[in-house]
Amino acid sequence: MKIKRVGTISMAIVLIAFGVILFLSQVNKFSALNMVLKIWPVILILIGLEVLWYRYASKDEGTVIKYDLFSIFIVLVILFVNIGIFAVSESGLIGKFQSMLLSVNYNMDTAINEYVIDESVNKIIIDDINNLAIRSTSDNKISGVSKLNVYAASKEEANKLAASDNIRYEKSGNTLYVYSVNNIENNYSYSNTRNLEIFLPENIDVEVTNCYNLDLMFSGFNNKWTFDGINSVNIRLDKISNVTIKAFVESLDFLSGNIKWSFNNFGEYVNGEGANVINILNSRDITVNEV
Repeated sequence: MKIKRVGTISMAIVLIAFGVILFLSQVNKFSALNMVLKIWPVILILIGLEVLWYRYASKDEGTVIKYDLFSIFIVLVILFVNIGIFAVSESGLIGKFQSMLLSVNYNMDTAINEYVIDESVNKIIIDDINNLAIRSTSDNKISGVSKLNVYAASKEEANKLAASDNIRYEKSGNTLYVYSVNNIENNYSYSNTRNLEIFLPENIDVEVTNCYNLDLMFSGFNNKWTFDGINSVNIRLDKISNVTIKAFVESLDFLSGNIKWSFNNFGEYVNGEGANVINILNSRDITVNEV
């Protein structure tokens, strides 16, 4: 009496099939998960065909057919394990886990997109930039360099994030808004502006709000300024600067630098005719130096 075990051949075919599907999904970029979910009943057909084949091939030999339960169990385990692997892979969890392990911080410098200002703009508002340095330019465009914190899994990905617009412009009426944005690829790939050095036209009024540290090189400007909500303000003046600085603070303790402040309800410094006014509101530390 011969014994035929059903399930061994089916297991071999399933292993080959899953290997082929996984390989083709990597090469042709189709969904292995969808393919497996569609064709898994073929496993039952394979086992059934194997039973019929042994029945037919051994009908005259008195062969006893036994089910290879171990092989059938392994086939089912392979099925569910592969479905799980495909599901995790296609959900992006593996990529996220790899990014979490591989991502490092890059400090990168990049030029911001230049913006040509038309004649209708009479005010520039700069909002929510952590560390800001401002210089003048004689032309009618905004330019500059930003220092970025880029968190990415590779230098190539970091370069891609750094090349994205990190400073944006929005015009509303006669006002141009300038603000920074965080470019986020995912939780483990993003960039943000750490420092911005910007060149502004010398004859357009400027308002800066919600900034941690502000450095203003006041040379060549012929305009009015408002600083509001700046933690630390540092201003460097030329001796020939035609400027009035009004710092609305509680006492002289908040004012420093090599100039001579006057104080009567607020700090004030006037140089020349004082035509260009700088108003400073809601700031803690204000330093003005004349060079």
